[in-house]
Amino acid sequence: MNPNIDKQEMRNYLLGTLEIERRAAFEESILGDAGVYEEILVTEAELIDQYLANNLSPSERHQFETHFLITAERQRNLQFGRLLRRYLNSQPAPVSPVEIPVAVRQHEIPAPAKNFFPFAAGIFTRTATVAVSAAVVVSIGIILLLCWTSTRNPGPTIAQENTSQTVQVTLTPGTMRSADAVTQRVPVPPRGVKVRLEMQVSNSSFHKYKSELFRENDSLKTADELQAEKKGEQHIVPWTITGEVLSPGDYQVRLSGVLDSGHDEFIDNYSFRVVK
Repeated sequence: MNPNIDKQEMRNYLLGTLEIERRAAFEESILGDAGVYEEILVTEAELIDQYLANNLSPSERHQFETHFLITAERQRNLQFGRLLRRYLNSQPAPVSPVEIPVAVRQHEIPAPAKNFFPFAAGIFTRTATVAVSAAVVVSIGIILLLCWTSTRNPGPTIAQENTSQTVQVTLTPGTMRSADAVTQRVPVPPRGVKVRLEMQVSNSSFHKYKSELFRENDSLKTADELQAEKKGEQHIVPWTITGEVLSPGDYQVRLSGVLDSGHDEFIDNYSFRVVK
């Protein structure tokens, strides 16, 4: 690592907590020094790895979800890391060579260690095993990413009304600041009309989901007993709220899966805009 780089300062920058007066100078160093930019990528991978391993503090976890994941690329890296980690964890643990007779071990092909590199098997770190395992990682990654991105259908840009009492809003993952995000536009609901938010998900394995509605970083409403449903070729997590909650402006829904342990696992952000 470059000795001139403050590792904690770099983490603070990525999490959005770096002092304003230091931020401009730090961004100049990123643009002017290839070594700093390389360390930024490594630190991003470390943060994703620590998030997936639940090793961030509560405040860091909040900043990770609300600030770090503002770009589509980081959201894709997080989803890929989660899918690859689950794939590797689903494979049988390698048997210790001590337990295998010598005659057998002479003819066997050693199985790769499951933890041969960090951040969902360390696809972004600079270790010697990356070169050995690159072809395997790329092959698995392409398959998993194709399966994941195939479910990210942007859908319509205007909310559809199912009945006179309920407005249906289909939401796809991504924030308004993401390059590939599609901003859903929702007319201001009349009084007494409910709004059914349908959040598309690629992972429908959770028994329960938790969601939180934000407007300009202010939490407006939460729900923690939601369940996924099949809708055509997609899986959605529906959440019906009262129309009175919504007024013209930009909104974001943060969706998490509830693990058996009771902890939340962040899935994605969903954005929409209420217009007159």
